Amino acid sequence: MAAPIRLIVPGTLRYRAIAVRLVAESARLVSQSMRRDPNDPLSNDVRDPFDTAVVSAFSEIFNNVAIHAYKRHAEGAIEIAITPSERELTIELTDHGDAFDIDGVAPLPSELDETTLPEGGMGIHIAKTMLDEMTYEPGPPNLWRLRKVLPATRVVSNGRS
Repeated sequence: MAAPIRLIVPGTLRYRAIAVRLVAESARLVSQSMRRDPNDPLSNDVRDPFDTAVVSAFSEIFNNVAIHAYKRHAEGAIEIAITPSERELTIELTDHGDAFDIDGVAPLPSELDETTLPEGGMGIHIAKTMLDEMTYEPGPPNLWRLRKVLPATRVVSNGRS
């Protein structure tokens, strides 16, 4: 297993794009998806399903930390440790903001349509759907652990698809 890739950013939405870019490139290390043209800024867009799932889940959790744990103030940092391996990616986010009651997240209605879909509070559900594992340990410090495994269908006898 590779050593973790680490980044510390102020806990505000202003720094989310920097953190998301690191997560996207880390996901590419596992999925081995390639940027199409290094000279085309749009080639940075994630298109691989593994990469998009990781980036979507991470973005939702980063938003929750910046908005809820730090209440949109730059009074703390978000520490990010990303550990890529051949078949999976683990991301840990640590913050020193307010703890979160993950058990207090309302379950989704069994039937979703425009009348039952909540206006907010979907981030946790989105992240859980995109990942293979998501855990939260309230602190201080608070610790989010996100884990995504590359599907077995993506690995072939020579090691990669």
